[in-house]
Amino acid sequence: MTDSCGHLSSSETLDLTDSQRYMAGVSAEAFVAPRRRPDLPIQHLSVSGSAMQVETPKPSRRDKWAYFLDRILAKRSGIFLLMFAWGLLQVTVFGMLYSSVWLFEGPGGGSGQCDDPRERRSVNRYIEGFWEAWTFMADPGTHSKVYLSGQRLIAASTAIAGILFWSTIMALTVDVIREKMDKIRQGRSKIIESSHTLVLGWTEKTMHIIEELCNANASEGGGIIVVLSPEAKDDMESELSLQLPVRNRHGTRVIFRSGSPLVMGDLSKVSANSAKAIIILSSSADADRADADTLRTLLALRSLYDELRCHVVAEVRDIDNEPLVKLVGGTSVEVIVSHDMIGRLMLMAVRQPGLAKVYEALLGFEGSEFYMSPWPELAGLRFEDVIERLPEAVAIGIAAKGGAIHLAPPPETLIMEGDQIIVLAEDNDSYKPEPPAEVFIGDILEQQPNKKQVEKLLFCGWRRDIRDILQQLDRIVKPGTEVHTMTHSVPLHHRNARLLEDGLAVNDLRNVTLVHHMGNTSVRRKLELLPIETYTSCMIFSDQEFEMDTMHSDSHSLATLLLIRDI
Repeated sequence: MTDSCGHLSSSETLDLTDSQRYMAGVSAEAFVAPRRRPDLPIQHLSVSGSAMQVETPKPSRRDKWAYFLDRILAKRSGIFLLMFAWGLLQVTVFGMLYSSVWLFEGPGGGSGQCDDPRERRSVNRYIEGFWEAWTFMADPGTHSKVYLSGQRLIAASTAIAGILFWSTIMALTVDVIREKMDKIRQGRSKIIESSHTLVLGWTEKTMHIIEELCNANASEGGGIIVVLSPEAKDDMESELSLQLPVRNRHGTRVIFRSGSPLVMGDLSKVSANSAKAIIILSSSADADRADADTLRTLLALRSLYDELRCHVVAEVRDIDNEPLVKLVGGTSVEVIVSHDMIGRLMLMAVRQPGLAKVYEALLGFEGSEFYMSPWPELAGLRFEDVIERLPEAVAIGIAAKGGAIHLAPPPETLIMEGDQIIVLAEDNDSYKPEPPAEVFIGDILEQQPNKKQVEKLLFCGWRRDIRDILQQLDRIVKPGTEVHTMTHSVPLHHRNARLLEDGLAVNDLRNVTLVHHMGNTSVRRKLELLPIETYTSCMIFSDQEFEMDTMHSDSHSLATLLLIRDI
């Protein structure tokens, strides 16, 4: 029911027929009129056969002014503009008031004082009133020099208004400075650098990369490394100070900024367009999500800059995603499949003990490492002639102008214009071509045939890319080699099907025979069921079940290693 003004009763429902409820778009069972709240009254309600209209009250003038001030105060420039208008208004109002009680203080004035050297006719009452009002606001102590009651009242009021005005100005200034300091502390400010190395992402690899880059920049007196990550700037700086003190950085400055590599504004904030090199790290535990973020980062870089003028190295976790990343990145992006590379290194190291130490020495910046440089003076020479021209380095290959890499090429291979010589040297400035030297070449030893032996390997754990490891192993071992796998994360009857789903049919393996075992490799009684002493080598993988938890995965691998050694 409604009264004569159309108001709803707070305890009654609308009395509509079913057809009216259907016309209004509301079901007959659920149609109940809302109860009137004291704070939100329904002013007018009109009900017709086809619709129900509710008229809300119009905003008052006070509400409009409040909304107008909210819009101005929401912007920093609006606040200072409002403060300027407020100060100008105070000077105008109090200046007009004080001009009504102002007295000339020069000769012939009514104040009885002779401090003003000006003539009376050259002085304007209103200008003097505005000036006195400004001095009272800017320095409240100046109002103590007035003596008349009317002057003291207006001067005291002006001084109080000035104190409030300047207090507000000071509060706003402090707020602006604090906001700027917080912005700097949180790493949201823009950096202006060039020829720096930009690292996108903060993972367990970041600290090692920074350390290696500092060692690489030591010969040049240091460099600049910029890290962009969603992590807090204070946390990254604290970890850097703890793990890599300033004395171990060899003059390299490390700058951190908080932000997402997926956002173009954050990439522009770290001057990605002027970087010497960009390293994109996979920052997610899930491989597919990490590769998707890497792909989006490359798209953001290409959207921000028409052409990438620097060298970009992108980490990919799944080898199946490598073609897509290469398609987006183009020739300026080098893709590193970290998971696959680690698997291949482990496979090579397990078949030849001691090879892991060789990899560690070669891939670090301590001692000698790989370098590629073009030497125009060597163009036209044979590769065997280049060897004697580089006494401080070891030439091991050629990087062709088209991008092909030739390691240990035939001695008669010619060096073409634009080719780069791949060498093993102490530093990039520690070698250069020298005049030909006489080198005595003795008799070449007869190469002994490498006799392959049947092997028996144990794989502890189940990797996502175990398919690639088995395919690589099948190409280099002798027929009859057995590979025993033990894990508890994949059931026995699902393993061959899992491999087939990933693209490997077990029957297609020519030299390797798979033998599956079920059990947790960190449990001693499970390992004791295996003939540990008969295996020629053992590979302990980070099991895919613990892939999301790095610490748990490492603990599981360490426990497996200790148990196998003890058994």
